[in-house]
Amino acid sequence: MANGTAWRTHVPQRARCIMRTANVWRAWTAALSAAIAAGAAAQQRIELSDDGRETVVFEEGGFDGVVLRGGGVPYGAAPDWQNNLRRQVGALQVADMNGDGWNDVVVGCYISNSFPPYDDWHNMIYFNTGGQLETNPSWISDDQVSTGDIQVGDINGDTYPDIFAANGGSSMSPSVIYFGGPGGPSTTPGWTSAEPGLAWNNYAILYDFDHDGDLDVVTANQGNSQFDPYRPMYMFRNNNGVLPTVPSWQSAESSIQNFLAFADFDGDGFEDLAVSKWANFESGIYKNLSGNLATTPVWTTGDTDTDKGVAWADVDDNGWPDLALGHDPTRLYANTAGSLTLSWSATAPYFGHSDLRFADVNRDDLPDLVETHFSDGRVHIYLNQGGVLASSPSWTYDSSSVGTAIALGDLNGDQWLDLVVGNSGEPCVKVFYAIPPACIGDTDADGDVDLTDLAILLAHFDQTGAGIPGDVDDDGDVDLADLAQLLANFDQQCW
Repeated sequence: MANGTAWRTHVPQRARCIMRTANVWRAWTAALSAAIAAGAAAQQRIELSDDGRETVVFEEGGFDGVVLRGGGVPYGAAPDWQNNLRRQVGALQVADMNGDGWNDVVVGCYISNSFPPYDDWHNMIYFNTGGQLETNPSWISDDQVSTGDIQVGDINGDTYPDIFAANGGSSMSPSVIYFGGPGGPSTTPGWTSAEPGLAWNNYAILYDFDHDGDLDVVTANQGNSQFDPYRPMYMFRNNNGVLPTVPSWQSAESSIQNFLAFADFDGDGFEDLAVSKWANFESGIYKNLSGNLATTPVWTTGDTDTDKGVAWADVDDNGWPDLALGHDPTRLYANTAGSLTLSWSATAPYFGHSDLRFADVNRDDLPDLVETHFSDGRVHIYLNQGGVLASSPSWTYDSSSVGTAIALGDLNGDQWLDLVVGNSGEPCVKVFYAIPPACIGDTDADGDVDLTDLAILLAHFDQTGAGIPGDVDDDGDVDLADLAQLLANFDQQCW
């Protein structure tokens, strides 16, 4: 984000003090409010993050486009699709919501004191028809509250995907579920949480942590003011498709949490919960004790920075999940037989995470790391190079707005992961379609050059015309030159 003043670059140092004394918090809040008021008076655009902890005051102008395209990343120089709505996107998911075989884009929207004010924050679904997203969302939630995260899964066991909306905002609106059906989910919530004392849910995860065959829900939370800043994590244990409205478990510590991820990091057969926490609290792991979560962490980073984002993946291919952390800078903790060691740090120019995920973007069977940052609006991809993440970004998209969310999934049916980017502003949802590398001789486009491709070429040998199957060099006929190219690449797998 060019020409933007990033308050977030100074907020972390202050935030550590904010949590310690109400007086300092009030002073920081007053200063921030004054800055926002000054920006509004000058008619400057102001954006706040979905958890209310980061603020950006914009100046005129700003670049929008890909500023770094390293080899091996399959995304282009600009978005291939974008909407025309002005919203604050808190979360994105890619999933087939109506059972037609095509992945749709689910969008959760939040509300804040941004300027100019936003007048709509309904949640949305962009349905996908034959590989093409609709121009305007045809699914819009009936309710309109601040949604910081969206998760998709079959919670009630009826085979249809449900949407869990992790809600909150300054009003601490309860989280809800839109239950799925044959044509998509209901637009009206069918379940509402009843957390004690209310909570601002920053994130949720749907996971069968107790291995009983249904999806349980854990939420990462905070309070809504300097007088009531903290909340425990909450877990809702699913009982055969029935999710209680009151939490079944809570962590011993009340803090500010923001992201969650499950993986069996110690090899005991039960997935443990990683959580990232904001200033004054240590991100860590809560052990899964044979289907019951411990209330205190078994491991922590030992660092009380403003962390935001956790994700697990076996980066080095040693059979143990490694832990990525949205730290300053982004970190990776390598896992060897259940022992975590800091092994990697990113070297991007700025860190202020909004989202962080692992995905194999180049289909080499190794997980790559994808992240987006709020204040500078950038999305970075770090390719996994033989078990080691690139230290500097392999690909960077620089949005002219703030970065709020990312999601990946195959939208056009080519078996490659497309990248969906969320922003606060207009447009607020953008898609980069993956561009598969050329596969010379792959006449049936299945990703490898084999006997099927040879048979297709021979069946059309000596034919002429445009677009003939087997015309490998695209010169208008199928001849010995095409056969030679196919044989030169025979038995190769392109992806």
